[in-house]
Amino acid sequence: MVKKLKCDACGREVETTFLGKIKGTYVGKGKNRKIYCSMCQKKLNK
Repeated sequence: MVKKLKCDACGREVETTFLGKIKGTYVGKGKNRKIYCSMCQKKLNK
């Protein structure tokens, strides 16, 4: 069973590959780690 991950910026569900890897990025370490979807990731890089 795969856990549904949500983007911390927009709240959308983060897409995953068939191997279970996310199509997005993790930012931070430990308890401060946040997940961002690919759309929000583009906004972060600007």
